[in-house]
Amino acid sequence: MTERERFLATLVGQGADRFPFFDLEPAEDTETGWHCEGLPPRTSVAEFFHLEPHFSVGVELRSAPFYEQAPDLLSDPGSFRRHYDPDDPARFPKGFAHRCRRLHREGRVLYLDASGGGLFQMLGVGDWDSLVAACYALKERPKTVRALIERTADFYCECIEKVLPEVSVDYATFYEPIAANDGPLVSLEMFREFALPVYRRVIELLDSHDVPLRILATTGGDLSLLLPSLIDVGINGLWISNIMSSRMEYSTLRREFGQEIALIGGIDSTALIKDDDNLIRVIEETVPPLLETGHYLPCLDDRPRSNVPFARYELYRNILAEMAQRG
Repeated sequence: MTERERFLATLVGQGADRFPFFDLEPAEDTETGWHCEGLPPRTSVAEFFHLEPHFSVGVELRSAPFYEQAPDLLSDPGSFRRHYDPDDPARFPKGFAHRCRRLHREGRVLYLDASGGGLFQMLGVGDWDSLVAACYALKERPKTVRALIERTADFYCECIEKVLPEVSVDYATFYEPIAANDGPLVSLEMFREFALPVYRRVIELLDSHDVPLRILATTGGDLSLLLPSLIDVGINGLWISNIMSSRMEYSTLRREFGQEIALIGGIDSTALIKDDDNLIRVIEETVPPLLETGHYLPCLDDRPRSNVPFARYELYRNILAEMAQRG
């Protein structure tokens, strides 16, 4: 099977020859340290462990300037075009369509970031002051908030429409950093009113272009209150990092939502900084039950950090390889 066929058969179909070998790439300092611990020189982690990486289309949907805050979105109506210009050539990598078509022919996995962030990012949140301003606006200026979110949804869809007629992608990701460890920072009713219409519009567009997986990829926090509504509008995959709440553990999510919701990750990455026995126990408790119910790609719930010994990461990958061989 090609990497793409194996990925899709694992998460949305059946009959994969084995589950994909996948992890997020380690940080550069991690890989540099591992070269001193046994990783052969001039060999990447992906090459050494025969990992099957995913490739981004590369389209940038965040507010511009990228990686900077946009605190004036709620206070200055004229600022929207500066932050969200769909015709900004910097948003579209040069030659992206040619590159993506080549990767597709090679059987690689391609994905698209389908939003520039969640509800708070659409309101310009980037620090405590902008978070407070957004919370007041949600309560006291709902018409302003709704108009801003609708314009952002228009922007997302316009950018995506420039991409999907040109390339075929295997999954789209959404990011929703709206929850603390004890739950979301807004009510379910408020989330349904303001955020869900954006998800619905973007997912309908993805459906029209036959994108099979719409994955909520987010870090930490207890989103359990919001997940049923997100699944109702078309989210059909979850990729949760740094799980801190028992309600977000994959065994819990699988019992609640069934096997039709694809799961990626779920292996506690902090187990790699403990002893071998603990690592083995975590893998054995996490992976086999999820593999048995299907639609699951096992990998770490975070990229491996520099405090992870190479030997322990190698043990982890070897255990998964043995599981894949057993079937």
